Amino acid sequence: TTWVNTTDNSATLELIHNSAIGDLTLDPNNPDVLYAGTGDLRYGSYSFGANGVLKSIDGGNTWEAKGTDVFNPFYPPSANGVPQYQAIGKVAVDPNNSNIVVVGAKTGVFLSYDAGDNWTGPCLSNGFTTQRQDTTGLILSNLGGGVTRILAAVGTRGFETAVQPDLNQNGANGVYTATVPASGCPTDWALVSRGDNGWPAGTGGGAPRPANTVGRIDLAVAPTDLNTLYAQVGSSASPVMLGVWRSTDGGANWTQMSGDSSAYGTQAWYNAGVTVSPVDADTVIMSAFRTFRTTNGGTSFSSMGTAPHVDHHARSFVNNDPNRLLIGTDGGVYYTGNALAGSPTWVSLNETLNTIEFYSGGITANFNTAPNASAVGGAQDNSCMVSTWSGGNFDSQRWFNRSGGDGFWSTIEPINQQRWYYTIQNGVINRTNSASGGLGSTSTVSAAPSGWSGDRKPFITNFNLYQFGDENSGCPAVEGCGRMIAGSFRVWESVTGGVPTTGWKVNSPDLTKGTLGDRSYINQLSYAFSTPDVAIAGTNDGNVWFGFGMGQDVTNSATWVNVTDGNSVLPNRFILDVVTDPLDPLVGYAVTGGFDQNTPATPGHVFQVRCTADCATFTWRNVSGDLPNIPVNSVMVNPNRPKQVFAGSDWGLYYTDDVDADPVVWQKHLGLPGVMIWDMTVDRGFTTLAV
Repeated sequence: TTWVNTTDNSATLELIHNSAIGDLTLDPNNPDVLYAGTGDLRYGSYSFGANGVLKSIDGGNTWEAKGTDVFNPFYPPSANGVPQYQAIGKVAVDPNNSNIVVVGAKTGVFLSYDAGDNWTGPCLSNGFTTQRQDTTGLILSNLGGGVTRILAAVGTRGFETAVQPDLNQNGANGVYTATVPASGCPTDWALVSRGDNGWPAGTGGGAPRPANTVGRIDLAVAPTDLNTLYAQVGSSASPVMLGVWRSTDGGANWTQMSGDSSAYGTQAWYNAGVTVSPVDADTVIMSAFRTFRTTNGGTSFSSMGTAPHVDHHARSFVNNDPNRLLIGTDGGVYYTGNALAGSPTWVSLNETLNTIEFYSGGITANFNTAPNASAVGGAQDNSCMVSTWSGGNFDSQRWFNRSGGDGFWSTIEPINQQRWYYTIQNGVINRTNSASGGLGSTSTVSAAPSGWSGDRKPFITNFNLYQFGDENSGCPAVEGCGRMIAGSFRVWESVTGGVPTTGWKVNSPDLTKGTLGDRSYINQLSYAFSTPDVAIAGTNDGNVWFGFGMGQDVTNSATWVNVTDGNSVLPNRFILDVVTDPLDPLVGYAVTGGFDQNTPATPGHVFQVRCTADCATFTWRNVSGDLPNIPVNSVMVNPNRPKQVFAGSDWGLYYTDDVDADPVVWQKHLGLPGVMIWDMTVDRGFTTLAV
């Protein structure tokens, strides 16, 4: 199977910098017309914003953006003052009138009566304006006589994240129905999921959990019987599925068919979705940790096999054939031609579809000129992936998985290239040793601090191995570079490459403000380019610190200075990355998440701090210049041109050739796709920047 990117070829999409696609639908009256809703409404810790509805009238060959003035990347502050990404979760076209397009977004339902050119909304299906209105289910059905029924599910996750702290405001969660009007918002919304018609008490009652136990809701209708409806429901109190409900009378009454169970996985807010067979109202395909199938109307579900990658989200029958099924997972697209078999046979369709999402990576020294240049990357749900290029040929090629789970920070010891490091979730740091190099080629040992299991730390574990020194600064020729730091709510340091694990020492106090509960931790930390005696750290709750006197191999021997205190420039937002100037360890950079609307008095996303000796005094400067108002996740300074700074954002890579200019002028790097840049790294030898 060969995949071709079509949106990059559409000139009208130049302003759509990064478009996560939340939903894709065909016009039921004209299959050449497609709509794609942008943004990510799946409640992940890191989700992406809407930038309009994309429309194609030639079968997906070219696209144009509609409604970019309505579906902006973010929406205004919620009750707790946190602006968030807008996102479109559902798009549907009226089967009675192709000019009517309905969108389900984080803030409610929107309608267009002119095929996407203009929009009405948000149209709330309920009166609970203090509650979130995430529309996770949306179905338009032709009831005859020119009447189109809207079924919309409000399915807010129910438990908060640091990025979306109001996700516990799920009081509006439920299934609502209305008819599509000739114009404006529907005025006949009615709740069809109530305690008196088969749903849990409190559903759609306006009070959040624990009163409303319903979390995310996904809807499906049987093509052969529009009165047969299914709702897959997550729990608002825990990450498991609450159950599957079925109605055979268009939503007037419901029966819970399957109960709550961890058998479907523990990410019901993320892995979900239902689709009914095109020929049988009792056969339903359900996404969860795996894909499940029922042939008895939901009384029981069975797994459709373990061959496809875990974490399933999307389903589609091919050409209305109940045996031919496509599914979408965290590992790409899979196909079966015998979906009704006891054990369906699955085929991966990912040969040219790049679905691996890298959090971080590392490259070997002098990468651009090395005879066998290697790279390692930590990937979402795919642990660590490795690849090696020979003879300076850097064409695209296969990467190979070397372990399981989620992969995060990873790197290669640059002197001997025999030690490879990678992390997986919740603080696990592993090290492999091999005379020939290569992750996992011989033995794997733990390289995580033995005493930090109880520390408050990020799911995405960060560490830094100093790579730029010589015999006298952490990188002796025989042993190779061995000075490492890792972050929880405090800094841990090893001077022996992480092994033995008992050799790690706590080398800082709590660097956080402690304002985000268990999410107050160090997001990123790094040794200074020019010396491992200095380190810099940034926390999730807005602190930046410099550490001096690192590497003494004595507990709490370093001196740390909080350079956040008393400044009026750096915003109180997530510090997502920090780095120092390559020549001057007393000059640092920090980049932030969120939006200017979070902290209007302190706008910006890229900041520079200059310290006097030991940071006795310090001065911050906002160097964001003309960067767009979107989160910046990573920052790097060119060691060969210290005035050139790179900023990795949610919309791609930006750079400035003169960070000291006033104002600072940034340019988007057009040699990369417009996707999120999570991390950047520079090799020892300063030949290559990798993102």
